[in-house]
Amino acid sequence: MQKIASQSIKIDKALSPILKQFKEISEKVPSLHLEKYQALFETIAKEAEKIPDRVDIIHDYLSSRGWFVPFHLAPLTAFQEYEQLIKNEKHEVIEKKLQSYIREHISVFKKEVASCFPDRFRIVNSAFQAHKEGKYELSIPIFLIQADGMFSDLIGTTFYTNKEVDLKKIKRNLLIKLSENGHSASTSSFGYLLIKQLHEESILHENFSEIEKRKDRNPDLDPLNRNTILHGRDINYDSEANSLRAISLIGLLCDCNNSFTMRPAE
Repeated sequence: MQKIASQSIKIDKALSPILKQFKEISEKVPSLHLEKYQALFETIAKEAEKIPDRVDIIHDYLSSRGWFVPFHLAPLTAFQEYEQLIKNEKHEVIEKKLQSYIREHISVFKKEVASCFPDRFRIVNSAFQAHKEGKYELSIPIFLIQADGMFSDLIGTTFYTNKEVDLKKIKRNLLIKLSENGHSASTSSFGYLLIKQLHEESILHENFSEIEKRKDRNPDLDPLNRNTILHGRDINYDSEANSLRAISLIGLLCDCNNSFTMRPAE
């Protein structure tokens, strides 16, 4: 699979140098029939242009279900795949795919925590161990608590908020951090698109009244919500799915750290 975590090139310009080279070569050596390859890259470039809109659709969907997904380990085709599943309302398929994706990469996220947040690893590792043992009542609160601290370390502000003024501040800080480390601060860059969900509204952040209204509208909803869990109001949160959601958030925060600290290739 294609790792794209630290790339921050503008999507609409990402393949233009390649297309230009193919054009120059094909003009000099027409017998190579490189026009078919150029057509392929043009198709890829057109698909890449759709990624920002697809990311918005995917993030809106994920945020309503308590997911924060680090897509840096997924192929670029994942965006198109999830967009189609969302449009076709394949909710159970999406849930199974997301859980499987996170489950398969737990060892990767664990190593990234050790690398990105060494001072916190002792605590977070206990949560990983609890998850492994099926003690989700223990793993989930630890992951959520440490996620707030990790976010503060990275962004310098609290994480669990849906207030517009706070989300704007988080967005501003994300772009500043990317720029400080040599990445494009454009909202159409890969680096930004992969972590932009961190400054968007989410069911994870909702207050008590809002989460209760949501449950009344959908009694089958089993949301991962920080307030109801950490304040002891939800005593049925301890599922593998919710623990995987919490691990997914940890993975995304590690991805955010990598985006800030790994300078883009020239």
